[in-house]
Amino acid sequence: MKIKIVNNLKFDSVLLFALVVPFIMGYRIGSDETPYLLFGFIFLLLIGYAGLDLVNLPRLIFEKLKLVILWLTIVTVIGSGFVSAIIVRHQTAPIYMIHDIIIQQEVAIRYVLHGKNPYKETYFGTPLEQWHYDEKEVNPALYHFVMEPFYLLFAIPFYFVSNILFGYFDARMPLLFLFFIVLSTASLLVKEQEKKRLFLLLLAFHPSMLPYTLEGRSDMFMYAFLLVGWALLFWKKEFLSGISLGLACAVKQSAWPFIPFYAAYVFYKKRSLRKTIISLAPFLITFVIVTLPFLLWDPKNFYESTIAYLSGSTAHSYPISGYGLGSVLLQLGVIKDKFAYYPFVIWQIVVCLPLLVVFLWFLRSHLTVRNMIVSYALFLFIFWYMSRYFNNSHIAFVSYILIAAY
Repeated sequence: MKIKIVNNLKFDSVLLFALVVPFIMGYRIGSDETPYLLFGFIFLLLIGYAGLDLVNLPRLIFEKLKLVILWLTIVTVIGSGFVSAIIVRHQTAPIYMIHDIIIQQEVAIRYVLHGKNPYKETYFGTPLEQWHYDEKEVNPALYHFVMEPFYLLFAIPFYFVSNILFGYFDARMPLLFLFFIVLSTASLLVKEQEKKRLFLLLLAFHPSMLPYTLEGRSDMFMYAFLLVGWALLFWKKEFLSGISLGLACAVKQSAWPFIPFYAAYVFYKKRSLRKTIISLAPFLITFVIVTLPFLLWDPKNFYESTIAYLSGSTAHSYPISGYGLGSVLLQLGVIKDKFAYYPFVIWQIVVCLPLLVVFLWFLRSHLTVRNMIVSYALFLFIFWYMSRYFNNSHIAFVSYILIAAY
């Protein structure tokens, strides 16, 4: 085979450099001394990936080599970043370089396994109490577990296996597993090779989502079930899609604004209320099976932790935070106390309800899975902006949804 040198540098090669280098230079990829050998291997992968663009190889060989090197880069960089963070945290302290939801998830799993209700118990006397929240204020998460039940249930097998193999558990282990489920689904979803590589690159090395995922924020946990559900819906596997989307809603409340778009999409497809209800049954049954036992266990505390806590209507509510309307009103002095109740629901009804109608009308006229995802992303952005909190990871999450739509 004669190899001819060409000048055909592709955008995905440039993007791989642009996204990988800041991560490996800014975050630990080794648990001990600087792993120069590992850095050298990653540099070799980057150069090899770009170098393939300069060689005139048969297309099939070129595409396969590019994909192999890309996956090697993803597994090496993401894997070493997560494994290093987990090991160093275990060697240092439970609160070291971690988001508080991971600490709370680990404690809540132990509560469940000991027959205690994670929505009723407080988290004083656990590592969450030592996590640095504020110099003067008490972390309201000590009073409430905000996540939906499947966030705990899915992680329990990892808890047992990890303790058997390693003697300890870090709740980023199931998160890392789901991260690679996202990437595997993305690889299967897109057939055109260059677009597949770009899709994988943007999902794997998203400059905001990757650091937030590395510290353990829960958005990727829920997103995995959403993306699998969307892919299955795209592949016309409605029953399995409904189960996956039901699990997404049983992980985190930020999936709930997707429900009207999903229901409308199914209704517009079926053109029959009866057929729509039948098609939505797997989604509804899955969500109910997962959440109902915890709701019946203690309805009051379940409601207060998963709903009232976020709306500001409990004694220890989630504070007004982030970059949304709540912070604007707080800065203007309209709201005096970031922990006090404020009826953001009025803003959401006035602004979001008409927008929901517009988005549903748009979806009806342009009925595709892609447009359903776009509608959800834009609506969620506005809904979050009008809510009590609109944090940095939420903005990144919306951009992550738009990547899937694109």
